[in-house]
Amino acid sequence: MTAATAALALGLGALAAPAVAAEDGPVEAGIVVQKVENLPADFINGVDVSSVLSLEESGVVFRDDAGEPADLFDVLADHGITDVRVRVWNDPFDADGNGYGGGDVDVERAVEIGQRATAAGLRVLVDFHYSDFWADPGKQKAPKAWADLSVPAKAAAVGAFTTDALEQFAAAEVDVRMVQVGNETNNGVAGVTGFANMAQIFSAGSAAVRDVFPDALVAVHFTNPETTGRYAGYAAGLQTYGVDYDVFASSYYPYWHGTRANLTSVLSQVASTYGKKVMVAETSWARTFEEGDGHGNTIDLPSEATQYPVSVQGQATAVRDVIQAVADVGDAGIGVFYWEPAWLPVGPPSQLEQNKLLWEEFGSGWASSYADEYDPDDAGEWYGGSAWENQALFAYDGTPLESLNVFAYARTGAVAPREVTAVENPAVGLTDGAPVVLPATVRITYNDGSTEQEAVTWSEAAEYISGPGVYEISGETASGHATAATVTVRAVNHVRNPGFEDADVSMWTRTGSGLTLRATDDPRSGTRSAHFYSGAAYTYTLSQRVTALTAGSYTASVSAQGDGENAASTLRLSAAVTGGATATAPLELNGWRNWFTGTTGAVTVPAGGTVTVTVTASLPAGAWGTLDDVVLARAAAAPADTSALQAAVDRAEALDRSIITPASLAGLDDALEIADVVLASAAPAADKVAAALTRLESALDALELLGEEPAPVVLPVAVTAVEGDPIDLPATVDVRRWNGAVEEQGVEWSGAVDWIPGAGDYVLSGTTEDGLAARATVTVTPRQWVRNPGFEASDTSMWEITGTGASIGASADAAAGSRAVSFWSDAAYTFAVTQRITGVTPGTYTLSATAQGDGESAADRLTVAATTAAGAVTAPLALDGWQAWRTGTTPAVTVGSDGILTVAVRGTLSAGAWGTVDQVRLTRAGDRVATADLATAVDALAALRAGDYTDWSYEPVPAALEKARIVVAADWPSAPLVAAATALLAEVRAGLVRKDADTATAVPAKGVLSHDNGWDTGLLDGDYRITMNLWWGQNASSVRLYENGVFVAAVPLTYGGLKAQTASIPISGRGNGTYRYTAVLANTKGETTLAPLTVTVTAANPGTPVLSHDNHDGDGTYTVTANMWWGTNATSYRFYADGALVSEGALTARTPGAQKATLAVTGATKGSHVYRVEFRNAAGTTSSAPLTVKVTR
Repeated sequence: MTAATAALALGLGALAAPAVAAEDGPVEAGIVVQKVENLPADFINGVDVSSVLSLEESGVVFRDDAGEPADLFDVLADHGITDVRVRVWNDPFDADGNGYGGGDVDVERAVEIGQRATAAGLRVLVDFHYSDFWADPGKQKAPKAWADLSVPAKAAAVGAFTTDALEQFAAAEVDVRMVQVGNETNNGVAGVTGFANMAQIFSAGSAAVRDVFPDALVAVHFTNPETTGRYAGYAAGLQTYGVDYDVFASSYYPYWHGTRANLTSVLSQVASTYGKKVMVAETSWARTFEEGDGHGNTIDLPSEATQYPVSVQGQATAVRDVIQAVADVGDAGIGVFYWEPAWLPVGPPSQLEQNKLLWEEFGSGWASSYADEYDPDDAGEWYGGSAWENQALFAYDGTPLESLNVFAYARTGAVAPREVTAVENPAVGLTDGAPVVLPATVRITYNDGSTEQEAVTWSEAAEYISGPGVYEISGETASGHATAATVTVRAVNHVRNPGFEDADVSMWTRTGSGLTLRATDDPRSGTRSAHFYSGAAYTYTLSQRVTALTAGSYTASVSAQGDGENAASTLRLSAAVTGGATATAPLELNGWRNWFTGTTGAVTVPAGGTVTVTVTASLPAGAWGTLDDVVLARAAAAPADTSALQAAVDRAEALDRSIITPASLAGLDDALEIADVVLASAAPAADKVAAALTRLESALDALELLGEEPAPVVLPVAVTAVEGDPIDLPATVDVRRWNGAVEEQGVEWSGAVDWIPGAGDYVLSGTTEDGLAARATVTVTPRQWVRNPGFEASDTSMWEITGTGASIGASADAAAGSRAVSFWSDAAYTFAVTQRITGVTPGTYTLSATAQGDGESAADRLTVAATTAAGAVTAPLALDGWQAWRTGTTPAVTVGSDGILTVAVRGTLSAGAWGTVDQVRLTRAGDRVATADLATAVDALAALRAGDYTDWSYEPVPAALEKARIVVAADWPSAPLVAAATALLAEVRAGLVRKDADTATAVPAKGVLSHDNGWDTGLLDGDYRITMNLWWGQNASSVRLYENGVFVAAVPLTYGGLKAQTASIPISGRGNGTYRYTAVLANTKGETTLAPLTVTVTAANPGTPVLSHDNHDGDGTYTVTANMWWGTNATSYRFYADGALVSEGALTARTPGAQKATLAVTGATKGSHVYRVEFRNAAGTTSSAPLTVKVTR
């Protein structure tokens, strides 16, 4: 039994028999946990694992302590967990059933989680959010189905929903201990605000709980215990409005929520004043800053987590201290829940694109893109993966961390060998111009909670601090531990009491309503802020007049957070110089604690001048937030040019450190730290930049290799072009050596660039002058072939206007921009606005235009038209009223190889008809030519092992693959190009010769080509065989045949040393003409090209038919007969009478036998009728001489 397992066993024993556990004392473990002496036996050790189903569906595997796959709930039970909390959303799905994410936890999925928890012996807390997605202090949105309900109707809906949901839990025999009616309901619940209204929601939920689970506890849930008087106010409101509940639950995250002593105090006040039980419903702590899934984490900076070490030990200590804080309330303190300790990555950051697919499909991230419809401002913008995995109590591979044992260890205590768990990273703040003084010692924290001060030596990089900025300076303690000091140099702030920390706020002037100074709500720094909120629409200003300034340029800034504004809201910062200029900056409310800092432009202040800094707000009912850290400071001086220094830093950071000696890297790291300090300045001084650059370049030059110098790397090239423009590939590329030094080399690019057909993303290869492989990514963007399509450019010479009543120019009725085609006349009129376009990429397009106007009659016409060699297409443009914009789009039109297209807007209108036309756009349309088969052929050829084939035969493969991949990557490849790429791959593959294909000792001997065209029928009819004969000599293992230089087919040959070889390839369907055939014999030693053979085809088309008739009596009823007596047969015929097609049919080909077709004529009118017949086959058509038949009666 391991120490951890022993501790766990003792911990679980303590749950059943705490007195025995106390006698046993602390257990040996890998972490230190002080025993919670006053912990009740029935204290709830809870976790919220609501994301579990989505995680498992995404492939996450949970494990036991031995690393074996295990059920999560069994693992939790084995580690001292007693209860599981599960959130419930009403309808976290869009209309198509796509989940919003965060586990997609509706009632059905919550019940499933509850069943699994119950099966593992765990009790359940059901957490109703009364929302379709996340509910927290920043948002309490009503479910979609309740959006338009009144407060009483919402209360009724809450009661019905809660009852139905809990009945499903009961039916599934879930062991429900507690039900939470709302989640972090500080500012509302179910879209309802104001405590009188909120109480109706709480009461409806509570009544449903009492009805379905009369023995279950009812909990209400709030957060921000650090705010003075908040919880007392909430509890008083609950009492005032008669809300029936048992447990007052709080979130407590040490990062944000104040001291543990305060937590105990505010919970004790509620418990003692109102006789309620209390608990912590959510808490957590981070164990690492390492990113787990490629989506940023809530806690990702050391400055955000200073209360405990960021480590497994830190997690355990943090949780243990929260347990202690709740236990210190006394019997009323009933438990602690850790929030999402199992929200693990679905894949590592290196698999981010795959992770995104899993988050979207299974809802295993915090939000999916589908949540945009419900929560556009938060989920819609920031959707993605887990932001919590670094706070899990499991390793990223699903194995429990020892911090999961803290609930058990809290009962017994746990001890471990003393070790350092954290080294203080001090923060130093000073005003610009003051000396930089770093602390002589830092605090070392050990796993037993003890601390010691230890001397520290700081890096010389501190000497390079220059002006305002945030700098990081490394240090090393006397015992060799690394530390870092964050030095914040602030510009001199001329605003007094800028963070509202001082009790004297007389320097601030307020107007309007809704603004409270020195509030404790959500400060950005310190403990105070300026908080704003109102239940009705409101306005306010907050200003301070700053006098006696020295001459110079100044900027103002302020930080804001909050939410609830709308498009009509105003929130603005201004800096106004008395008798001078004013500069302003908008402020944004981007969500709870998502701080936005607005900074004005610079204003020039004379000596002794005055500036008034003002925040102006006009906000709707319910909008809320805080202001903090108001600054008026001198504008930063123009910084020195740091581009060369930044380039040197980039070079250093791109090095492969594994191949460089540690000693030389140490010098480089010292220089990099200095460079980082210089670059961190808001306005780096020129001398500091120059010194840092010299130091860094010297360190780079001094780098030493550990072994042989690796091959240099050609840096990738990116080229962008617009469809139809030349692709300008660079003549040189950058080549980087092992030490980051970069040199230019000439490059020759692949001819595959000529295969790029148009828009798409492509990859081209090249070779440098030293033979290194180069790579270019070419992005060709679609061209808007219509020039000046919105008429915004003043040059309109590309447009031709004919007729009357139309002109191009400025218009208040442009669909976009400020110009359009305007038309009007007081008499009936016609006009056309046309543009002839050349060089258009062949393909299928539609043309559209947008119009507005009125006054037309039923016979009037306004159209947009596109004309090519293939024909013309049009679409009507409707005039449905002033600025009632309507877009007309033509059917598809094909642009041929000539690339010519004419676009036009044409009008035929009545007197008084008026309007504008704008945004004439040509867009690719139709079905993309399929490239799936070509892509399969690419994959098949690429999968072949080069080593299996002779070098000379494999050499053409990479170039062929590159060309084919370009065709596959094209947005709109043409059918001929796809066919050409397919043929190229077939030819290259046919030319491959395996190294084990034969045992040849030399290249193949010369064979001879022959043909049998005409031998079978006496007709040179286009169906024949090409035969290769090698009468004697070194054999081949394959033969390839080419017709007019185009690959036709390949035939494998049996290698027989010097024996005769032969191969015959059938050819059919050739039209009249001359064909030149060549062939290539191949074996493992090489290839031999045979002498060409010419085949002439003269009788591919059908023989000439002869017409006759039997209308000897001239009565109009007769038969016309077509006879082809001998020659190449046809496969079909067509009869024409007086120039019109009257009959057609199939013929059976038996070349050179005779063929016959007849036409029965009845009721022919008197007079002469001329007949003609066509005999047709794949090669062409042969027409008879005309036959005249006279009808006399």
